[in-house]
Formats: sequence, C-alpha cells, structure tokens
Amino acid sequence: MSCGCLTDPVAILHPPAQRQRGCGIQDWRYPSTSPSVAWGEVGRSEATFGRGPGMSARCSQAARVAQTPLPRTSLRSFDPSIDCGSEGTDLPDRACSTHRLRGCATWLLLLLAVFCCTTAPAVAQPDRLVSLKLEPLSIRGRSSSVIPLQIKLEYNSNQILEGDLVMEVYNSNPTDADLMATIRYEGIVLQGTDYIFNTVLPPFEHSHNQQYMITCWFDTPEGRLSLSRDPDDPAEPHELLSIGAFERATLVCSVSGRRDFLKPSKQRAFLDRSLSLEPYSPNPGPAPAADQQLNRQRILDTQRVQNYACSWNVYELPGDPLHLCAFDIVLLADNSLSRLEDGQMEALLTWVKAGGSLCVLPDDNRLQKPHLLFLQTLFERAEDPDLHLSITDDGNLLVISDEEAPVVNRRFGLGRVTLLPDVEDLPERLSGADLGSVVGHLFKVRSNSEVFDGEQWGQSSLDALLKARGAVVRKDRNGFYLQYKNGRRSSGSYWRATSREDLAAQLGLNYELQPKVNPIAVTAMTTLMPKDVEMVPSYIIALLLFAYVITIGPVDWFVLGFFKARKYTWLLFPIVTAFFTVLTVRIAHNYMASTDTGGRFTIVDLVDDGQPVRQTDLQLHFYASQVTLENETSNSFFVPAQTIAVNQLSLHQPVPQSTYRNVNYHGRFPQAYSHQQRMRQWEPQLNRTFTLSPKADKVPKIPWDDETLVTTTEGRSRLATLLTEIASPNQKVDAVVLNQQGQLPVFKMDGFLFSMQKLASGLGPIEAMQQPGMYGQIYQGFEDQVAIQGILQSSSRSGTQDFFSVVSQVSPQGAGSMEDLPIHDSTDPNQWLLIVAVKEGDETTFYRRVFHVASN
Repeated sequence: MSCGCLTDPVAILHPPAQRQRGCGIQDWRYPSTSPSVAWGEVGRSEATFGRGPGMSARCSQAARVAQTPLPRTSLRSFDPSIDCGSEGTDLPDRACSTHRLRGCATWLLLLLAVFCCTTAPAVAQPDRLVSLKLEPLSIRGRSSSVIPLQIKLEYNSNQILEGDLVMEVYNSNPTDADLMATIRYEGIVLQGTDYIFNTVLPPFEHSHNQQYMITCWFDTPEGRLSLSRDPDDPAEPHELLSIGAFERATLVCSVSGRRDFLKPSKQRAFLDRSLSLEPYSPNPGPAPAADQQLNRQRILDTQRVQNYACSWNVYELPGDPLHLCAFDIVLLADNSLSRLEDGQMEALLTWVKAGGSLCVLPDDNRLQKPHLLFLQTLFERAEDPDLHLSITDDGNLLVISDEEAPVVNRRFGLGRVTLLPDVEDLPERLSGADLGSVVGHLFKVRSNSEVFDGEQWGQSSLDALLKARGAVVRKDRNGFYLQYKNGRRSSGSYWRATSREDLAAQLGLNYELQPKVNPIAVTAMTTLMPKDVEMVPSYIIALLLFAYVITIGPVDWFVLGFFKARKYTWLLFPIVTAFFTVLTVRIAHNYMASTDTGGRFTIVDLVDDGQPVRQTDLQLHFYASQVTLENETSNSFFVPAQTIAVNQLSLHQPVPQSTYRNVNYHGRFPQAYSHQQRMRQWEPQLNRTFTLSPKADKVPKIPWDDETLVTTTEGRSRLATLLTEIASPNQKVDAVVLNQQGQLPVFKMDGFLFSMQKLASGLGPIEAMQQPGMYGQIYQGFEDQVAIQGILQSSSRSGTQDFFSVVSQVSPQGAGSMEDLPIHDSTDPNQWLLIVAVKEGDETTFYRRVFHVASN
C-alpha cells in the first residue's frame, strides 16, 4: 500500500501473519514493550509512486506534488495492534492526522527540552571552548624556590562544566625524559565566568634552558579539553621563564596598598633597587681563554647575584606562609601596612619566624590596633626598653627612641625584620653604611662581611677555606694534595692536582655562586641505606662472566663436537644465556634484597620556649622491585631531593646528581594533596618534605631558653644529665654545640654520634668520596663520620667559596637542593648552635636551636 500524504510515497509492508489486522503508524524510537506484537516497517518505495502493485491509498495529486522527498534510508515502524482500517482502503484523513500529531509531538519535545535546561543544571559537552592563561606573578623567580603563578580559566557558557585542571611540567622540552611533575587541581566548576586563582608550583630543579614547558588540559567525565597556548595547535605547550641552573637570583616582593600598585612611589622605587646584593658583588674574574668564549656568559652568571623585584597588590598578598617561600624579602610600603588583614599578618609572622626577611616602611595614616600589635611583636624587645611603638590619633606610627628617625634591625625567630623611618627623602637618610647594614641584615650576610660597611664583599683564599675544614695544601713531585689535621692525606698520587686552581676545582672551592646541593644529601644517601644491603662482590661478577664465556666457547665446541651435534649451537646459546641471566638476578637479589626500605632524617628548628617553626623530613626509599608510592600531605612541600655524585671523569669533582623527578600531585598544592612516585628497582630515592607547621609533641622537654646550657662547661654537663633522664629505653640521645670556638660535644666520650673521637676524625661528605677505595661504593666504615660532618656542615656552612661564603642562611625555600638548612653564622662569636640528636629505630631526629648571647 502506498500513501502520498506521508510526505513521500511509501510502501506499507505488513507481516504475513498480521495482514488482516491493519496498521498503526508510530515513531521507531518508541517501540511496544509487548513481546507478542509483530512489528513491520514503513519505508520509501521508489518503484511505487501513486498506485503500487497491490492495494493503495491515494491522496490528491496536489498533495503528492507538494511533498518533500525523504532521505533514502528513512524508516518508520508500525504497530499492527492498532486498527486503522483494512488493507486496501484509502486513509488520507488518518495519515494526515498522524502527520499533524507528529508535528505537535515535536513541539512538545522542544518545549520540554527548554524547560529542563532552565530548571536543572546541564553538564556541558567536551567540545565547549575553554582557554587557559598562565601568568607568572614575577618577571623572574628566585633560585631554588616555589614559583608564584596566577591561573586563569576562561569560560563563557552558562552551562556548568566540572572537571580537573591537569598540568604537565617539563624541564626544558616536552619529552618523557624532561617530565618533572604532573599536577592535578581537582574539583573545578566553571559556569559563565572566568575561574582565577593564585598558586605556587613546587620548587623544581632549575631549568636547563631557563624556561619550563607546561602542557595543560581540562579533564571532564566526557573527555579531555586541550588548553594549549595556540588554539589551533592542541600540542603547543605554555612557556614559563625560570632561573637557569648556573644563576643566583634573589626576589623581593614589593607590596603596595595603592590602587595603581604597578607604579611605585619614589621611596618604594628606591627600596626596590637598593634591597639587593648586586651592588656589593665583586666584579667577575678575568675573561677565559679564546677557546672558552662560549662559556663566558655561564662563568659571568656563576659569579654574580641578580636581583628582581615584583610589585604586588596588598590584597593579593597570600595568607599561606608557604606561598611566601617564593621570596627572599617582603617589602611593605605605599600604605600597604594599614591594609593588611589578620590572616596575612599571621602568615608573615610564621614565615619570618621560620627564617624569612621583612622590611617595613610605615608610610600609613590609617593604622589600627592590630597593625600596632603586629609591629610590636616584631620589633619591641624586653632587653631594649629604649624602643617603643605606638600610633597617633591620626593613625600614624610613632617611634619613641633615643635616636631620631632610627633604622631598627631585629631578629625574629630565625628571620630578620627591619623598620625604616618615614622620612621625606629616604635615599638621603640611608647613607652607604646604613643601607649596607640593612641589606646585610635582611639577606643574612655573614657578620664579618664588608657589606655592612657599604662595600663589596671579598673572596676568601684557598688556604683560608681549607683551614676552616681542618686541612692544608701540600705539594710533592706528583702534584698538590690535602693534608688533614689527623695526618691523613686526601688520595693517592693518581688523583693529584697539577695546580692550586685545579685542586680548588676538584674540591668544589672555586668561586661560584649558583645553587649547590647541601652536604646532608650525601649523608642521607650513605647512612639511611638498609644495613643488610650489600653490593655484589667484584670477584663473583668476574666468576660469572668467566663461566659464561667458557660455556658458550670451549664447552660448546668440544661437547657438541664430541656428540657430533654442532648444529645445535644456536639452540644451546640462548639456553645458556637465559640460565646465566637468571643466576645473575638471583645472586643480585640475594645480596641487595632487603626487608628494610630505608631510614629517615628529621630536622626540626626551634625558637623561644622550644617552639618548632619548621621541619624537614628526608626519607630514603630502596626497593628490590618497582613499586608506586602514594601518600597524603598537607601544608607542606614534597619534592625529590638532589644529591651529590662523584664526577669520575674529572678527578672526583663533586657534581649534582639527577634525581627521579616525575611526581604526580593530586589536589590543592601545597594545602592538601596526595603525591605518587614510582620507585625504580635497586635505585635509592631520597625525598624531602618541608613544612612551616610542625608538631611539638616530640620535642625533648628541656629548658630551651637557658643560654648557660650551651655557653658554659657546667651547663653542658647539666644538659647531658637532662637528656639522659628524658630518653626512653629504645632511644639514643646525643648533642653538640657549635660556636666560633669550635665543636663542643655534650657527651664527650659516650655520645653515639658526636663523641670527641668521631668529631676529631674530620671526615666530611666530600672528603669521604675522595678517599681511596671509595670509587662507586657505599661508604662502609665511614657512616658515622659522614653523618657527623654532613649534619654539621648542613647547619653551619664554613670553608666554602659559594654563596654561603657571603651569607650564613637564606629564607625558606623547601627545594630539593636544601640550601635553606643552614641557620648558624660561624663568623659571629655571639651565636651558639645547639644540636640534639635522638635516634629511635631507623629514624634520627635533629633538634636545632640558635642562641644569641652578647659578649661580656
């Protein structure tokens, strides 16, 4: 049967068993649920137009002329249970009414869709346009620190789009070898407006090409949306400028409370330029030879300090102290002090107490009581009653002091603070020496430096540096070598230096200011390894190789020749190879497999009343098979630590060793997140976790504010008694005091780590690597000596020709290089450092407290 009014000629095909029941025309998308109903199809019949070979239902010729042809494959279904007339009967009215009903149903469906969109949230499809902008909050960053960043997701649709922002950070090139981290910001909801938030990237290792490459996408349940820099190229990564591996850069956060914060006042512009170590850095050394001109720029970078200042709106100053680890100094000027909120002031106090530096220019006239309490906490001291701070009725700061317009430099915890006078001409008020004292104080320059006099710092000679290490330079017919204070020489004649400059390069004492790895890295890699792990002896490896060669050579030839079966050589060879491979793996497992996975160092820094202000955890992982570690972390940085290796191609010169850098971060870094890291088989991996909110429940209960415990012999004896009394049966306790006078053990003969005998060995991490027989081996027999000198040199750097020959400490960073661990100035006779070591199982905790005792 054909019908011309159903928008095109069609043939209505009835199942044979239902021809007598009629037809019911119905959309194919709504089938009957009854299994007993037979279904047919309504389809186009090109051969039948008008009257078909069977019975037909005809309409007017005009209806057939006005019809619109259907697509070739259009089909409809019919329900034979509905009676619409017998076969062969004309049905123009029924067919036309069906067509009208279909039109009404379509309008009803459209209205229903509009109603659902306005009453219920819809999930946007993955093809919605989303773009990303990564805006660094400073022109260049600070060496070995987190990177402040503003992330902006642009999305203009009213529909809700939920998903995770994923960022893959590469060192220089977007390749698997350069992948450092994958960061996933979870639970982002976009709807109708831009999504903007400030964050920090983890303190990665420095980029080889002074830029990071970042690949981003938005991960939704429906699929992945590319967020490349170029909308036409989904694979185009974002570029982020960074500090190079051979640069030393400092960063000042210049905070303004004015609307146009990018335009500093005269006072703030002067401080942005002047709070820098650049003017006090000596000129670089002589130009290299002609064949080394390509390294000229690198040599210049390693011998100078570059300073950057970034302007911040006070309302964007973070309330998380970990975010402030991106800066060396925070400067409050241009009416920013009076606009600080309680959370921001609390973050500044926490950060400064942990080692940061804060400079305040009180050019405000809207100060209130919370701001006054903030300044009084930082600057007023009971031992200095001549300084008092208050505010006037007009909201200005009133400094009551014996000196007119004083420059106030104070220590606060491990950090430094400076209060500048609010004068009309600050450059005229700060003379060369006054400005040098401010710069030296805020950058924690060594106390004997010429910077405090407004002059450039000097470079120490090789002899002076080695004397601080307890060694002197000697020369014989084979060249230059080191003679330690206990009579031991540095190495055999094969490794002698041909000149003093070559010897300084071997020892890492050439003048270079770029970031270097803290010596405690070698200590951790040496002493935290499982005790039952052994290297496969060389003679066993030699025997295996000899047996393998004999088996595939003479044995194969003579045995197969005896049986006249040399044609089976190619069958015997893979069998023998597989056998020796399995045997070698089993022997390696026997020596290197361990039920222990490594130990832990915990370094806790204390201030007044024994309050912990920051903590570093160094965890060594060593597994006999590949595993993936996952842990939950909050309010802390987690990064792979950088270690020191021996450059065997350059006379045992210590060089940084690459780490397994790829870490997956999930959540909100650094507030609350989880991290995943894949451990390689038989490869030790050292990780660092850094926090500014440590717990105080495990701190030994001793009078941490009693200066006599470290400055007098009687006090140290009393300290030994106190530590012995509080130690539990499964704990070992030891302590040492550092001062310009030297290293003073608390337990002179009974200490498990800092005894007089072990301190006298004078074997540091670098020297341990240069001893004969230490070529690529675990330092068996030297673990205690390496541990002692590693923790001492990481706490008080001396005898160096790097950046720590200029400064005694830096503001907190949390990086894998661990440059922020030193806290003691060995050139200051008024500083005393107490280190208490508590060992329990595989974990050793070091509690450090700096005392400032004025000389009599």
